[in-house]
Amino acid sequence: MLNRDKLTTNASLLGGLGLALIGTTCCALPILLVALGMGSAAAAMVSALPWLVTVSQYKHFTFTLTAIILAYSFWRLARMTACEPGTQNTLKWQRRALWLSTAILILSMVTAYLLLPLSLWLDSELILN
Repeated sequence: MLNRDKLTTNASLLGGLGLALIGTTCCALPILLVALGMGSAAAAMVSALPWLVTVSQYKHFTFTLTAIILAYSFWRLARMTACEPGTQNTLKWQRRALWLSTAILILSMVTAYLLLPLSLWLDSELILN
């Protein structure tokens, strides 16, 4: 039974990490490249990977699905116990991967939703002063 639980937990972790990376690629990475003055690199990336435009148009769905899968992964990992020898190390790496995926998701969401309003607000503050 533990092997099936382990497989399901690993699959949900990989799904969460994959979707978090897709969210970063569609939203955070192009914004970061443009902010660093590498707009041509962002344009080349979008032309090489045209599906990024579609994913960025549906970023609400992408981020929601990623959050649901990561929440499911947290739930699965909380239910697992280290009963068999050698599973403690596996659980430790699964927790690390889950927290890394969560950090990537949060960074992507901050970049996609808060970076532009924050920069506009800071720009207006500089103009007023």
